[in-house]
Amino acid sequence: MSKNHTLRTSALIGALAAGLMSATAFAQTTTTTAPAAGTNTVPPGYTQVQPPKDPLVERREQRREAKQEYAAEKKAAKAEYKQDVGAAKQERKDAYKAANEQATQQLQQGTKQ
Repeated sequence: MSKNHTLRTSALIGALAAGLMSATAFAQTTTTTAPAAGTNTVPPGYTQVQPPKDPLVERREQRREAKQEYAAEKKAAKAEYKQDVGAAKQERKDAYKAANEQATQQLQQGTKQ
């Protein structure tokens, strides 16, 4: 039983030593700095050629533009509709007031006679 216990302990010590060695080796490596975002990665004197766009990306952009145009047209149509409805309501109110005043005058003239 002590032989089994000794084997486990030695395996544990070996694994611990290997882990520490790899940790120190990792800590001693030099870090490379990544180029900052937006810096020119193309050497001077060369021009960078953009790859052609993916057809799915083109379709997505076209759909986005069409959706924005549709939304703008819909918003303008809705504003025009609301203006027309407001004008129609005002006309009905004016017609109702005129009819009410006319009926009131007729009643007053009828009672004066």
